[in-house]
Amino acid sequence: MRGAVLVSLIVSAGGAADAAHWVDRAVIRVWIDPARAPAGGDALVERAMKTWTAAAGGRFRMERIVSRENAAVRVHFFTRDWRYGMTQAVPDPRTGLITNAEVVVASDADGDGLDRRIVIYLTALHELGHALGLSPPADIRDIMYLFRLPGDGEQFFGAYRKRLRSAEDIGSAQATGMSAADIQSLQRLYEK
Repeated sequence: MRGAVLVSLIVSAGGAADAAHWVDRAVIRVWIDPARAPAGGDALVERAMKTWTAAAGGRFRMERIVSRENAAVRVHFFTRDWRYGMTQAVPDPRTGLITNAEVVVASDADGDGLDRRIVIYLTALHELGHALGLSPPADIRDIMYLFRLPGDGEQFFGAYRKRLRSAEDIGSAQATGMSAADIQSLQRLYEK
């Protein structure tokens, strides 16, 4: 897990990136590209989607679909370079509401099988957060933290791993990977 960071971008619609979000009560349709997907990678992305949906408390719902054409969010896997993931969320220039997003998640990571699953899940969770319009906070305990310093990923992923009993705990209610601040930021953004 050494050396990689998470990178995200919200293409501005003339306003602050933090102001961009999906329409109230949206059903956000997500397609997970099977190309280059690691074994179980789609299920980990789906767990991340369910984590955000639960945290939203009815403000929106993320739903997996099988057709790329009908998807508002498209998740792809790639071979890691210096990043674990990237997001480009695109708001409508007239309304500032996000209309679509492209998300990429690394399909490979250093470490054992559990490390790789953790990285895929937490990266998907982080990048889907950006697809929802969230920006990075300053606290490394938050999933939306901008992982940019050497050792940030190892510190965050390692702390998460210590909370797990097994791989089945990844994305569970006891190990969402989100902080209270992440949930508060999401709910504030979607109260607008």
